[in-house]
Amino acid sequence: MGLMTKYLKAPRLRTRESFVRYIEKWVVLSSVLGLLTGFVVALFDYVTNLKLWTYFSALLSENPYLIIPLSTFAFIVSGYLLTKSSNHLGSGTEEIIKAYNVPEEIIDSRSFPQKMLAAIITIGFGGSAGQEGPSVYAGGVIGKWIWVRLRRMGLTRDDKRILILAGAAAGIGAVFKAPLTGIIFALEVPFKDDLAHDALIPSLLSAVASYLTLVAIDGSEPLFLFPGIASLGFVDIGASAILGLICGVAALIFIAVYRNVSRAISRLSGKFYYRALVGAAVVSVIGIASVLMFHHPYPLGISYDLVQLAQTPGISPVTLSSLFVMKMLATSFTLGSTGVGGIFIPQIVMGASLGGLFAEVFSPSRVALFVAVGMASFLAAGYKTPLAAVAFVAETTFGPSYLIPSLVAAAVAYAVSGEASVSEYQKLRAEIDITQIAHLQAKDVMTEKVIAVPAEISVLDFIEEYLFQYRLRTFPVVDKDGLVGMISVNEINGIPQEKRYETKVIDVCSKDVHSAYPDTPVQQVLDTMHGAAVPRVPIVDRSKPKRIVGIVSETDILAALEKERLST
Repeated sequence: MGLMTKYLKAPRLRTRESFVRYIEKWVVLSSVLGLLTGFVVALFDYVTNLKLWTYFSALLSENPYLIIPLSTFAFIVSGYLLTKSSNHLGSGTEEIIKAYNVPEEIIDSRSFPQKMLAAIITIGFGGSAGQEGPSVYAGGVIGKWIWVRLRRMGLTRDDKRILILAGAAAGIGAVFKAPLTGIIFALEVPFKDDLAHDALIPSLLSAVASYLTLVAIDGSEPLFLFPGIASLGFVDIGASAILGLICGVAALIFIAVYRNVSRAISRLSGKFYYRALVGAAVVSVIGIASVLMFHHPYPLGISYDLVQLAQTPGISPVTLSSLFVMKMLATSFTLGSTGVGGIFIPQIVMGASLGGLFAEVFSPSRVALFVAVGMASFLAAGYKTPLAAVAFVAETTFGPSYLIPSLVAAAVAYAVSGEASVSEYQKLRAEIDITQIAHLQAKDVMTEKVIAVPAEISVLDFIEEYLFQYRLRTFPVVDKDGLVGMISVNEINGIPQEKRYETKVIDVCSKDVHSAYPDTPVQQVLDTMHGAAVPRVPIVDRSKPKRIVGIVSETDILAALEKERLST
């Protein structure tokens, strides 16, 4: 199946009582999550945008060569801060996607101060990146923090994944003052072809709470000021489809440039400051060229002013095409080197540039419409989030008349761009029909040779003798009586290096074991995997529930399904 995620699931029904408890739980958790995320994002926006970039963008317009020391300082400092993080992902959205899609992955919450400071410096000093990445990351970290604090109250691993995604919704809802965009983006972004349905209610509640918190602090003015449109015709819809085609192709070009730049810079040297200097040099040249040519560093920073420029009637097509290329390169070299920030807004800005260019060539009287359509379609193609892209345009422009043309263009751009995405961790999710093996039981598909970890060995021994050697996602933990827990990277990630020798596996493994019996139907095993968000289920003797007789993973079930297909 290649890159496809083997997502196997049967519908689960809730009773009225369980549904009420579900809502009560998420109203409390999501409201707290949204409130805290809204405050953090408001502070982040105030420092990054209103203080730093507002000041430096005006300063650089008058003194363009100051871009060189500013960007050099920003990229070296942010690169240094990344080296002090437990992973080197500079896009907060990527961490959220990875934490949701990979059960054993842990969001890098210990590096929260370093990464937020790196993002402030990157964006505030002129790196081409968006505020949404750090905002999404902040929401995810807060979601994980809530889960850790309340885990003893019965929160499951699946609840952690949902809280992280709901935190992402809160981050987007706050930073763009667009709660619907936050909800839809959080549901869309983990997958290229589906929605994370399990996070709907928590994301809705957290995004609304964060939005209300942000507007209470900063007001409810929209992100952009777009004029309304009195009427739309078939010509406008057809032109929007053509623009969607153009943006889909342009998004493919951007993805290729971004990926190749990132790979090329990563191969330069293992030293972060070499990568930082390369990124700073290119971004400086682009910024200086923009000031000398257009009297403002449009491609640098957040670039909201480039969106406003794109919808100004009479702007030269040469200007808009030049700024599109500059923004594409500035973003690629910022995030491909050592910069920290989001890639959502850069795509919006590039789409706005193409929309303005399209309007100036074909329909100058409709420039605002095509700028909005370009924003939606470019993001739909680049991030595989067509619904969130359209919602973003509707919410941030206060322009409901842009909705239908944006939907048409986003659909075309999404189709044209295929599976390509700026995200490395998005997945295709396929619903697999397992009716062909519905008659099988766990004993028919399980692996009988089970690698189990002794409960009394140290965490360091577990890492060296089991984790590195077998590279399995989870391991059963056993003592003299049998199964006592499960352990994975999740349980050991927070243990300091110096304490891993003295800490025993039994002290950190998860005692929340989800097991099955040899005669358990395969479908029921899959329900356990999905409900508990575990990749492997130990199979135990029914008469001796601690005695392991096998283990079942998604790979085992898929192998049985493939075998059944070949035999029919």
